[in-house]
Amino acid sequence: MLLSKLLPWTKPVEHYCYAPALAGLAAIQQHAINIAIHERKPSEDLRQSVSSLVNSSFTGFESTVDVNNEMSSQIARNFTDKSILAIHLLKPLFEDIELLTYQFAAICKVAKVRVHLKTIMNDACRKFHIDGYDLRLLCSYTGPGTEWTYNNNVNRKYLGEGENEQIIKDWGYINQLNSFDVAILKGELPYKRTGNGIVHRSPAIEQTQVQRLLLRIDC
Repeated sequence: MLLSKLLPWTKPVEHYCYAPALAGLAAIQQHAINIAIHERKPSEDLRQSVSSLVNSSFTGFESTVDVNNEMSSQIARNFTDKSILAIHLLKPLFEDIELLTYQFAAICKVAKVRVHLKTIMNDACRKFHIDGYDLRLLCSYTGPGTEWTYNNNVNRKYLGEGENEQIIKDWGYINQLNSFDVAILKGELPYKRTGNGIVHRSPAIEQTQVQRLLLRIDC
């Protein structure tokens, strides 16, 4: 990940936050903040659990989770229903997903969230864009993380229409999340455009044969 730098044409207004703990991701609720990031180093148990899953036949799941109703059982069921691996091998992973789900729901002040976990081997969202959600949590358990850039490095008039070369002013100011980092991204609902959604994209992996295991949680 690049260190924060001043762009040559203007002094940026700080719109990103690096949180030392998961609870610090609540900074995303501040009006000016459109991406909050918690960098972390996983335990060896979590690494091994992730490795077991990506080396299995698992491809993904989507599930609505109620954080007030035995959340651990709801998350574990998405694995056991598919009969992928012995559940004890996956326990550190779904415990991590449970933790992130609970934290995200608390920040969003909602009881239910939509949890997606899937393997990705293509470039997915190759164009820089803004999500059509209020808030979204992302964590790449394997492979490179999401790329994002500073507000003043974007020609917003080209979002949704132009190419990346038109959208991005300077490619030297693209930041990237690391594996296991957790980020909450602020989007813009179509009927509530504010001009402050974080501009980001999926990393290019199609030509590298790298596989991502991506957790996405939406509120």
